[in-house]
Amino acid sequence: MVVFAYTKFTEGAWIIVFLVPTLVFVFFRIHHHYKDLAKELSLEDFGAPPRIKRNRVLLPIGGVHRGILHALRYTRSLSDDITALYVSVDPVEEETVRRKWDRWGDGVRLQVISSPYRRLIEPLLEYIDEMSSDLQSQEMLTIVVPQFVPSNPAQNALHMNTALFLRNALLSRENIVVMEVPYHVKGKHQPEG
Repeated sequence: MVVFAYTKFTEGAWIIVFLVPTLVFVFFRIHHHYKDLAKELSLEDFGAPPRIKRNRVLLPIGGVHRGILHALRYTRSLSDDITALYVSVDPVEEETVRRKWDRWGDGVRLQVISSPYRRLIEPLLEYIDEMSSDLQSQEMLTIVVPQFVPSNPAQNALHMNTALFLRNALLSRENIVVMEVPYHVKGKHQPEG
């Protein structure tokens, strides 16, 4: 094999000389990863996990409408400790949101953050960081993100996918759950049945 690899190295044997050991190394690393993961997930010597005693829920809103109220109704089933969060980029729109929330918010507190530079995700993440730093050992923070589902799937690209951004940004943080609550928008020609 060594003679073959040496004599045919320039004719393509170099691929085998480097490729086979590389593949073997990669497969061993993958196998090692799965063994480590199985050990981390094992219930051996685990005991009972601590109970979650309190679930704090954050509901980011971009306005007050049927999709938000649908998410709010679901959020009410998770906890009594709910904060709706609105990132304001326009004082006139902020006042409209506050008025609508007073009428439709079902008594849930509304927190408004001003964002003079028209950023949405960064102020939201900063607020989540503040909330999570106040969490006690047996508390969870759940972020419930309303998600519009248009009747025409081609229209999905027209809506900002906040849940995806949040999930990616918060995946590495402990005791934070990001969930989507879909609201199916009916077309004008479809009955609400």
